[in-house]
Order: sequence, then C-alpha cells, then structure tokens
Amino acid sequence: MTSKMLRAWYCVSSRSLALVLAALLCAGTALAATFPNLYRVTVPPDAAASDQRAAAEKAAFARLLVRITGNRGAATDPQLLPLIGDARSYESSYGLDRQGRPQVGFFPARVDQALTTLNYPVCGAERPLTLVWIAADDGAGGRGMLSANELATGLTPATVELLTMIRTELTAVSDERGLPLALPLLDLEDLNAVTFTDVWGGFDDRIGLASARYRADAVLIGRVRPGVIGHDVEWLLLRDGVRQSLPGTGLRDGIDSVADLFATELCTVGGASLTRLTVLDVVTSADYGRVLSYLETLSVLQSVDVDSIEGGVLSLRVAARGDARVIERVLALGGVLSPDGGPAPVAGGAPLVFRISRSGTSR
Repeated sequence: MTSKMLRAWYCVSSRSLALVLAALLCAGTALAATFPNLYRVTVPPDAAASDQRAAAEKAAFARLLVRITGNRGAATDPQLLPLIGDARSYESSYGLDRQGRPQVGFFPARVDQALTTLNYPVCGAERPLTLVWIAADDGAGGRGMLSANELATGLTPATVELLTMIRTELTAVSDERGLPLALPLLDLEDLNAVTFTDVWGGFDDRIGLASARYRADAVLIGRVRPGVIGHDVEWLLLRDGVRQSLPGTGLRDGIDSVADLFATELCTVGGASLTRLTVLDVVTSADYGRVLSYLETLSVLQSVDVDSIEGGVLSLRVAARGDARVIERVLALGGVLSPDGGPAPVAGGAPLVFRISRSGTSR
C-alpha cells in the first residue's frame, strides 16, 4: 500500500523500519513522518510454544494494538483480549525475516473497524517526528553523544557499548509504539552549535537552534548516567516553545511519554463524519494537484470531494475520523498546509481553513 509508506524525505536512509537514524536535511518543509508498515509487526520467536505461528500471530497483534490505539496497556485490556485471541482472522501475511523472526501483517481496515466497533481510539500512520539528542556518561570516565552516523572515534569501549545499547533500546521502543524518531548527524554544523556539555546541562536554547535544521515536530533530550542499578535517564521535551521535564528514569520512559502525548492529540474515536475544508492561495494547477495528492494520502481522511475552486479558494468536503481539532493537527503535520489561524470550528459549523505552504515542497 504505497500511499501508506514512509513519505518523509530522508537524506540518509536507515536500515531500521522504526528509528530514523538520519537527518531531515532535504529541501522543503518536512515536519512529520508516516510510520512505515504500521500494520506489519515483527516479534521474537517463542521457542516454548507448541504452535509457534499461533503464538507469533497473537504476540504481533497485541503489539499492533499498542501502536494503533496509542495505549501502552492495550495488550492486556480485557476488552481487547478477544481480538488478540482471534488474531488470525485479521492477518494478511505471515513469514520470517532474515533473522528468522516471525513477521505478521494485518488488514488495516479490518483492524480499524474492530476497534471502532468497540469505541476504542485509532491512530493513523501519520505521526509527528521527534528528534532525539542523547548525552551519555558510562560511569568510568567516558562520555559521548548518540548520532545518526557511526560513533565518533576516541570513545572508550564502555561508552561505545553504552551508546550501542541505547540505540538498540530506542529502536525497539520506537517500533513498539509506532513513533518515528530521528537522531542528529553530529556533523561539523551540529558540533559547532552544540557540545556534550550543552546537552548534558540542558541548554535548550542552543539545542533548539541546532535542531531547527532537522525540521522535527518535537525535540527530546536525554541525559544517561550511572544509577544504583543500571543507568538513569533525565528526559526533557522541547515542543512549540515549551520546555517540559518528563517522568521516569528509564531509557524507554521518555519515548513512552512522547508517544502518550501524541496519542492524546491524534488518535480518534468513532467512524468518519463529514467535514468541510477551505484551502486558500490555490492559484495554479500545480497547487491544486499538490493539495489533493496530499489529502488523498492521509489515513484520517476516508474520502475527499471538491465542491469548488474560485479565486484561489478551494472548497472541499471530506469524510474524516475525529473532531475538528484532531483533523487540523493531522493536516498540518505534512508541511503542505498550515492552519489559517483562529480556533478550530465545531462540527457542523464553519469549515476548517488552511493555506497552502510556500516554504517548501511537499513530500
């Protein structure tokens, strides 16, 4: 399903399907990412299971529910346990990856409909992109930062081991929660703007300026240090000009907190309803095509119909999941449209008003 594949423009590709170990440095305004293969889940094999395929199907479906609902406790919710037990009826594909791990695909519409029937929230594939800065102290005199590229030379073996472990954990949690992440390149431009001390000391003004080139929706800063048992992490989130300390001291706590936050903003409950959209400044056929192409890729929209276009004003009717505020947030993620300002209208009221972005090209 190509329209649901990763549409963010990455200058350096990643081997991971979840953690984007690359900088978003291409031309254009690229704010959000579409989580790739959202309905395909890879799980470790259960050697103790008498029916390994059935065990993998249920484990994969349980993980999928966490991704789709935005609820980290979805896999143990009594309301959803019957769905997990019937995982095979939602299955679209089954196989093994190169490491021999079961990889299970599920039918998106069938899964979404089951959750909608239960009045459970559903999160689409469009997810905000989070840039993660990590500064780590290995407790033995070594320090370093995690980057999208190979680890810097001169790091102690203990620091290399710690940063590798952090990368592995971030990848796993990103995949589990369906949260696209990016790491900084730590190239000359980054290192001239931000030092280890800046990240360790939480100098968010400098980090915020250095992060602007990556055009992420949020910036997450982690400081990893030795703890009583293992390592402790202090998490700080920068978003929309707000600085927020996040709870928890574990490696996954910061990612979970960000995923929870985005879920409350973007997950929708219930089926689609009719919403009117107005897009301003649509003055050329290229503008018209760009807007329609973008809208047709969004999972929150089930249909898009044009009412009229006159004087640069494009009027549309869309069948969309969620209320006006959720729709406004999702449509603004792609960098193609920007809200025209003012409060989001209530259902049945005035249309949502956007302007086509002129700051860059669409994905």
